[in-house]
Amino acid sequence: MRSSLDHRRLAPAALALALPMLMGSHCGFLLDYGETRLITDPVELIVISADDGNIDAVSFERNGVLLRRHTFAYQRVLEQPSFSVEDGVLSFSAHCEDNDDTCSFDHMLELPLGIGFDITMDDAQIDMGYMDADITASFDTGYFNGVRLASPRLDVTANSAEIYADFAIVPESVVIDLDHGEVTLSLPAGEYQCRLDAANGEVTFEGDGIVCNDAGTAVLDVHLGVGDIFVTEAVS
Repeated sequence: MRSSLDHRRLAPAALALALPMLMGSHCGFLLDYGETRLITDPVELIVISADDGNIDAVSFERNGVLLRRHTFAYQRVLEQPSFSVEDGVLSFSAHCEDNDDTCSFDHMLELPLGIGFDITMDDAQIDMGYMDADITASFDTGYFNGVRLASPRLDVTANSAEIYADFAIVPESVVIDLDHGEVTLSLPAGEYQCRLDAANGEVTFEGDGIVCNDAGTAVLDVHLGVGDIFVTEAVS
């Protein structure tokens, strides 16, 4: 059953001009606008589906989800963005026809603790700090940068990407699958099941506190076609 959307618009949706322009093969109105929402409905998971853009998110003790979203796209190719809150899931999508490379959608979020992410994008620049719930991200190109994560599970799949994940506590599992790129994991000292495969690269460990043990309860499952994997001991 769909819950009511208990949110207040903190700023009008259109914060910039829509001007007739000619750029490359595009002709028409160029939209460049932002919106801000405060969502006070209970949220356990945020689902984002978008073409290209940024996600900047931080979790701390606060009430409600503060979302700022910016859209840059030509009006004639922009599909209708969606936004909903239902059964604890906050979902929004933003796409352009034919996956137009001139479109971008940026998201900035301030979150209460305990909210996870499920992200699907084409080109993604993802920065997250202090998350303590599961994170799943699938994209073609871009990067994932996580700082002081307490997420039990991190799952990232990409074609070409740079991944940096700094954990404040020992995760249950880190699953990363890249065709090309670089992976750096900064982990608390402990015993890990190390399933690390860099087919055309190197796997490097720094620090004596990270011990590979098939009996460990924490799983590092990282597969990289071309590139290097670095595993370092996190600084307390």
